[in-house]
Amino acid sequence: MAAAVDLSAQEAVLPDAVITGVRDPRRMKAVVEADLERTAETDLDAVIATLRLACAVPVVVVNIVTADRQTYVAEVGVGAACTLFADEVSFCAEVVNTGRALTVSDAASHPLYSLNPLVLSGAIGSYAGVPLIDNGVVLGTVALFDDRARTFSADELEILRHQGKLAGSVLALRRSARMDALTGLPNRVLYGDRLSGALTRLERNDGMVCVMYLDIDDFKIINDTYGHGRGDDILVELGKRVSGVLRTTDTVARFGGDEFVILCEDIGSVVEAEEMAARVVAAAGQPWEIRGQIIPVHVSIGFTVTDSADAEGSALLHEADDALYLAKTTSGSVAVLGPNRS
Repeated sequence: MAAAVDLSAQEAVLPDAVITGVRDPRRMKAVVEADLERTAETDLDAVIATLRLACAVPVVVVNIVTADRQTYVAEVGVGAACTLFADEVSFCAEVVNTGRALTVSDAASHPLYSLNPLVLSGAIGSYAGVPLIDNGVVLGTVALFDDRARTFSADELEILRHQGKLAGSVLALRRSARMDALTGLPNRVLYGDRLSGALTRLERNDGMVCVMYLDIDDFKIINDTYGHGRGDDILVELGKRVSGVLRTTDTVARFGGDEFVILCEDIGSVVEAEEMAARVVAAAGQPWEIRGQIIPVHVSIGFTVTDSADAEGSALLHEADDALYLAKTTSGSVAVLGPNRS
């Protein structure tokens, strides 16, 4: 039978700030932003190898749970990138929904999990899993599967608890290496990964990819006049304003200083890209009051678009940067360069 268990007395109450629920929009957004469904982490391979040896089970996974889908960031014994099971009969979906550990000692006799296809086939007889938490969100699970009914020992569950925390720490380090510390936006590394993925998807999708380069006009003067503290506040606020006028599927990254880069997929035309750039300029042009002081802030944007999966990400960034220079040296705040402008 199943029992939702607390593997430590200190974890008896789930922190209010932790976001659970497989289909919670906030959690789903965090999963998308984490880009974990397309990653490979050798440190997570070490986590599951340790669990397999310590607990003597045939299957160990670190997975990301989305609606009716379990994607394996690291696994041993599954042999597949993902599995597709309804949330209602998924052990791991239950952990994500509740944010609590789960053990099932005899899956075949359980009124709910006995309907899981892998239980019906005899591949799963028992289960133990803990939530995989990063940045206050339950992204998935760290879990053990045995092909026979069994009761996991207290020592095995304690090891699982610690390895679950270790997996969360691995993700936290990965996130910190891919995020800008000041604004919380993606940094150059994460932007590069997302741009590479967007270009690859052009092989099978219509539309275009747009790369925008943005910076603040005369930002050095702003820093010198109002102080670097207010300058930092402007950078944080600009990131929020830009994110607020773009689509949830777009990426806004900070490359450093006052340089921001935007990635937009599924663009239908250059005109559509120009309209998006104009929205960014308009948002940045709204009045700025920083620490009780009105500060004039203006931005310029250059962008390029492509419909070719063979385009080089570095070349697109260079073209967008050139277009930014053009925008700054002409009367407009937006300029476009690149081979595909129609």
